[in-house]
Amino acid sequence: MIMIEVNANFHILSGNIMDRKDEIFRSYRVKWENWPKNFQTGDFPLHLDIEVSSVCNLKCTFCETTFEKVGTRYGYMDFDIFKKIIDEGAECGLYAIKLNSGARGEPLLNKNIIKMVEYAKNKGIIDVYMNTNAALLTRELGEKLIRAGMDRISISFEGTEPETYEKYRVGAKFEKVRNNILEFIMLRNNLKAEIPKIRMQTVATPELLPKIKEFGEYWGKLVDEVAFIDFKDYSNKNNSLISDWICPYLWQRMMVTWDGTISVCGFDYSDNHKLGNARQDSIREAWNGKEMEHIRKLHREGKAHEIAICNGCPFRTTEILKRK
Repeated sequence: MIMIEVNANFHILSGNIMDRKDEIFRSYRVKWENWPKNFQTGDFPLHLDIEVSSVCNLKCTFCETTFEKVGTRYGYMDFDIFKKIIDEGAECGLYAIKLNSGARGEPLLNKNIIKMVEYAKNKGIIDVYMNTNAALLTRELGEKLIRAGMDRISISFEGTEPETYEKYRVGAKFEKVRNNILEFIMLRNNLKAEIPKIRMQTVATPELLPKIKEFGEYWGKLVDEVAFIDFKDYSNKNNSLISDWICPYLWQRMMVTWDGTISVCGFDYSDNHKLGNARQDSIREAWNGKEMEHIRKLHREGKAHEIAICNGCPFRTTEILKRK
């Protein structure tokens, strides 16, 4: 069996925002690395992807939602569901949350986003994180995020020129978003705040990959980390790939969508796997339930292609084809 390198689709160009000194965080990251390799799950996910918004303000040309309808339900998570998720997680040893799903949504669209960050931090979640396109990152909102205690923020920004950026980030303007980012960096620095740590990242499309060093140099002196993620070709999904590749997500994390649906992972918007709804069901029980154990078993046996959500999964497809 082959276990991929954890975070194999993610590549750091400079900096390292995960280099924290506190022992609890270090323990969390050791588990993040080791649990998939040892097929260990613990009693509760290490991390939850919490989809606070399934709606986005942009229509990026490389996004899965550009090619097909992702899921059947769209909206914003209400605070009561979020509170219930965090309450259970805090009681069960949850370390980290990301306020996004894997394939859709801009978290800054949720009117309760500051309240959510504050609540999670007050309940002891040690790594509160979000990915944003920064088009809505005003000075006022940025200051509130900083004061709320956000630990990390990844800003997605393609290229170093307006033409390239606006080709991919349809609906956004290069200079406006760039100014939002620069103002946010300056604001954090002026407040002498150590967090949030700021990562600039780009999707390494075929056009941008040859210029990736330039992207790193452009942002490297301004932020805590610069990185890129592998391009996933959503227009050419490859179903029925047979491989002994095993997904690490099944031993690290789960997703809860905006309406409370407990999903297998950040790419699962289907109704194929009945794991429950966080409004009334336990995430802990779903994590340890028969359906998740069955999915993990099929991965260990090299039969992931038999699982509806995994067959054609862009992450799985990308990782398998990289090795051919």
